[in-house]
Amino acid sequence: MSEEERAKMRRFYEELGEICKLFGFEVYLPHIYGDPKFVAHLAPKQIDRIDRLAVTQSYLVVACVGISSTGVGIEIELAYHANKPVILLYEQKKLNERRISRLVRGNPAVVSHIVYESFDDAKVKLDAFLKEFCRSIVAENALPPLLSL
Repeated sequence: MSEEERAKMRRFYEELGEICKLFGFEVYLPHIYGDPKFVAHLAPKQIDRIDRLAVTQSYLVVACVGISSTGVGIEIELAYHANKPVILLYEQKKLNERRISRLVRGNPAVVSHIVYESFDDAKVKLDAFLKEFCRSIVAENALPPLLSL
């Protein structure tokens, strides 16, 4: 991925995070806390611990799975073992091209899929999902402490 594409994806993740914050979630963005360029001083074990704690302490994991990444796959599996629900976000085009892993889509932690046509479409759909999700939290009298994105 080019630096321009990487910057575009980071902005997209941060915009998704801003939507989540509107619903009262504290957001963990792995690229902020573990980017090898910006926090190069952290050792691999430190990154693992930071990410592992964020996922296992979260109330919900929103996983963008449109770009190949071993990190997001590990996070989804961590969420499964910690009994955390996972929402997958990916482009319809990539699904049509069979570029979204069936293994990831079939993970038992996945409770919903947000399939989008554009970044703007993804943001609208995430907002709609979170409205409904938060209604269910209120119905359960549960408080969401953290959302991992």
